[in-house]
Amino acid sequence: MPTLARDLSLLVVLAVMWSSSFTVIKVGVETIPPVTLALLRVAIGAVLLYAWLRLKGFRLPTEPRLWWSFFLIGTIGNAFPFTLINWGEQAIPSGLAVIVIATMPLAALVLGRIFSDEILNARRLVGVLIGFAGVVVLIGPFELLALGDQALRQLAVATAGVCYAIAGILVRKLPTAKPLEHGTGVLIASVVVLLPAALTAEQPWTVEVNAETVLVSLYLGVFPTAIATILLIIVIASRGVTFLALNNYLIPLMGVLWGYLFLGETVGNDQLIALALIFAGIAVAGIGPATRKDVDKRAGDKQAEKTV
Repeated sequence: MPTLARDLSLLVVLAVMWSSSFTVIKVGVETIPPVTLALLRVAIGAVLLYAWLRLKGFRLPTEPRLWWSFFLIGTIGNAFPFTLINWGEQAIPSGLAVIVIATMPLAALVLGRIFSDEILNARRLVGVLIGFAGVVVLIGPFELLALGDQALRQLAVATAGVCYAIAGILVRKLPTAKPLEHGTGVLIASVVVLLPAALTAEQPWTVEVNAETVLVSLYLGVFPTAIATILLIIVIASRGVTFLALNNYLIPLMGVLWGYLFLGETVGNDQLIALALIFAGIAVAGIGPATRKDVDKRAGDKQAEKTV
């Protein structure tokens, strides 16, 4: 069974990529319309993963039922949330978007229990709540009071968080995890969904192409989309959607880290306390079996040990 240390490391890598994406999106939506930016992001990711797939000698799945799943995941996990976040960040700061998206772990905890085989027990609930407390400490009461401004845009970003939680459950229901094949299929399906929407609503050919738009599109397509898609499939298969969702608690902390490293901002006691709470919450929620199948497997292993 994959170690918790490995999965925690992947979670941190995902948080690094996804936290930076909010800042890059804020730059991108100044010149690129929301749906078009989402399309560029998934198209670049799809091309990259497909090239990697062929270089490794693999092929795309051909089962029709699997492609239905790809389209469902691509729509709910990429097309909708990417567009909603892009639209939201046209009017709200990227930092505030990061805060709002932290609602995802709570949604994942409940939805994972209702629609999947994930365990909803006191340990996981306590872990999620400890992590959320860390976010509250990090943000501070004054920032929380600002959550009423631009309510519709913030609701869009929060809805994106719920979409991510639902998509994670759908990924969990895929047959044996094949990160590269499944990730490529999901991104190709996302392109098919977003292309007609962008062509109809935004006329992307009118976007002014310059160095900034190219760099923004490439960064979003390569790191928080292509690479992140593969990693999230690995983490979900190993620990479940609730554990993956906890990266949304790490993302605000990453914002503090970027400020410390690149802007000379100081790190105070509140940030250190928040860091301790968030990592404690992730550890508590991540330890132990994630699904009822894992529980049954561990019980079977213990029974087999007794009979030896």
